[in-house]
Amino acid sequence: MAGWGILCDDAAVTRRAALPRFSRSRDRVLAGVAGGAADRWGVEPAVVRAAVAVTSLAGGLGVVAYGLGALVSVPPASGAARSSPRRDHRRELAIACAVAAVLVAARTVGLWPGDEVMLPAAAAAVGVAVTWIPLGTTTAADSRRHLARRALQLAAGIGLLIAGVWSLASRTGGLASVGASLGAIAVVVGGLAMFAAPALGRLLRTLDDERALRIREDERAAVAAHLHDSVLQSLVLIQRSDDPRRMATLARRQERELRSWLYGGAQPGDPATLHAAVAAMAAAVESDHDVRVEAVVVGDQPLDERARTLLAALRESIVNAARHAEVDRVDVFVEVDEAELTAYIRDTGRGFDPAAVPDDRRGISDSIVGRVARAGGSTVLQSTPGTGTEIELRLPRSRR
Repeated sequence: MAGWGILCDDAAVTRRAALPRFSRSRDRVLAGVAGGAADRWGVEPAVVRAAVAVTSLAGGLGVVAYGLGALVSVPPASGAARSSPRRDHRRELAIACAVAAVLVAARTVGLWPGDEVMLPAAAAAVGVAVTWIPLGTTTAADSRRHLARRALQLAAGIGLLIAGVWSLASRTGGLASVGASLGAIAVVVGGLAMFAAPALGRLLRTLDDERALRIREDERAAVAAHLHDSVLQSLVLIQRSDDPRRMATLARRQERELRSWLYGGAQPGDPATLHAAVAAMAAAVESDHDVRVEAVVVGDQPLDERARTLLAALRESIVNAARHAEVDRVDVFVEVDEAELTAYIRDTGRGFDPAAVPDDRRGISDSIVGRVARAGGSTVLQSTPGTGTEIELRLPRSRR
């Protein structure tokens, strides 16, 4: 029987015809339906938007089509890269012919608001589409010819748009009385909105792309900083150790910490306040690097996201001093006040020139300066060869 299928266990199932779905575009003015359909068909989004606008005047057909498109489309993926499908001008011409056929049918069945409205509106829609249709790529050899064609295209499109808006405004009181005619004002504003809609869509897409790129870069930097502070530091300690039992202990501890970070689960006995976390961190650094950490903490607060950020940057600063300063003591002072978290790290070791740090050494720039900056804080680093290093970390407290 048609519409039925048989599985291997003789169980009958019904085959359901799925509606063709497409993804909406981030190049959007309202919901991205027109942009998504344009990407699917390989045409300029301005052509689809102009078609929807002009058919909406014929009994609301464009509004109905837009609503159906919203039903059979899916939202764009948040992390998807901006697509640039290949445009086919023949398809744009086919859409124009289809719209013309729909308008003729609407005129026949009585969904026609009148020639005095539809003809100028169609001219304005064609002007918008012609203005925004790209001419394609060009080479340096024919750049002048390309610019001439583009200028002619803009002149024709803007001319059609102005003619259509002028004609519509003249039938609603005339442009001379546009300040006193609400209809003329609406027509002029509508024409400007149609012309600016593609630019607005591209602007919104650009903002979405920049926001997504910034989020991805922040996540990548956070992951890189954490792996540098945890896995890479543990590997360095394992390489420097000759005791198999100590190496196994370091590996097990790193495994627990990495699992806790990946899956977000707190281990039993983990510190719950900043004061306790600083004390535990100082003890761990002393055990790993055989250096004394003199830590003083004034004030306290729960271990929230800002406090964890400060603690991670503080740990990396102390570890750097323990590994490179050639000292047996590092002084740490942490203060919690009503507005911000402050930490000072000081050693009297060999010091270094911050400007001479190679670009491939990302410990300070990513794990300290970059990490604090991403959380809205600031870092001040002062170091001179032979005089030691001082680091000041400041982070605003989280608002409750």
